[in-house]
Amino acid sequence: MAAANNVEQGKAFVKVLAAVLTRLVANNDQSGAAAAAEVTRFHALRPPNISIGDYLERIHKYASCSAECFILALVYIDRLIQGNNLTLTSLNVHRVIITSVMLGAKFFDDQYFNNAYYAKVGGVPCPEMNSLELEFLFSINFSLQVSGEVYNRYRGELATHLTAMMPGPDAAELHAVMIHAPAAAEPVPLDGESSASSSSSAAAAGASSAVVAPGQAPWAGEDEDEDVDSGAVTAFATM
Repeated sequence: MAAANNVEQGKAFVKVLAAVLTRLVANNDQSGAAAAAEVTRFHALRPPNISIGDYLERIHKYASCSAECFILALVYIDRLIQGNNLTLTSLNVHRVIITSVMLGAKFFDDQYFNNAYYAKVGGVPCPEMNSLELEFLFSINFSLQVSGEVYNRYRGELATHLTAMMPGPDAAELHAVMIHAPAAAEPVPLDGESSASSSSSAAAAGASSAVVAPGQAPWAGEDEDEDVDSGAVTAFATM
């Protein structure tokens, strides 16, 4: 029953997180901020042919990570935005998402996959996944620890914005799932380590590679080429 509840909570978090990020990216794209944004390792040549919502649902389906990972992913994304003046756009949001969820799973969950598997889920080559992981970690100063207070604030922000962003009976049902989700205990590093991964290559070798690939890459045809913990949640700034 606990596992089933966590799956339902994960679905709820994914739906709301998708709505938040979709709106933020749309605002940035329409305002011209995307055109002025500095190109980073997370940027693609063109927007992937998959929506943010479908992409998050794909990750939830195949990555088998806990519901808490999606809240941690939002915290990490905010740290990335605030610490590096990163503008989240349709060109970089997908790579930012898969990397943040992967880091959340490695840091919080008892079991997680290797980088090669997350690369297939996210539709990027494994070497690029390794590079994205390192880029993200260095950009946030390897700050993966999230206190219970910060976690609960982010979860509360998602629940607060749910009704306004997704009116109707579906929103009420999702809200009930979210507010009854247990508060996460303060995450601690796995195996006593100080971060989710000491290196990309070590992370890739640490989990079993005998995992069936989740199928075709989600964007077929694309070229494979102030502390947030003490302030407002950046992702909601445009709401």
